[in-house]
Amino acid sequence: MTPQAIDQEFTREPFVPIRLYLSDGHSFEIRNPGLCLIVRGILYIARIDRPSRVTDDMDVIDCTHVTRLEEVEDAARPLTAPARQ
Repeated sequence: MTPQAIDQEFTREPFVPIRLYLSDGHSFEIRNPGLCLIVRGILYIARIDRPSRVTDDMDVIDCTHVTRLEEVEDAARPLTAPARQ
């Protein structure tokens, strides 16, 4: 996939969480495009599963290995529990 096509999804308003599928079978869920950067055809995704906000650990993906992307199905799920009746 081209970097421009990926960026078009990242800059969509309003942003809808997406899942990227790679040619090796891996997938990455993107819920915050602000944690992603595309430089010279390489997509950098900051890792948020670390205990510290200071990190130099990123997933690095060549955009040509992104085979498809799709909206995350549970994106519409509320972030808080529904009110009890």
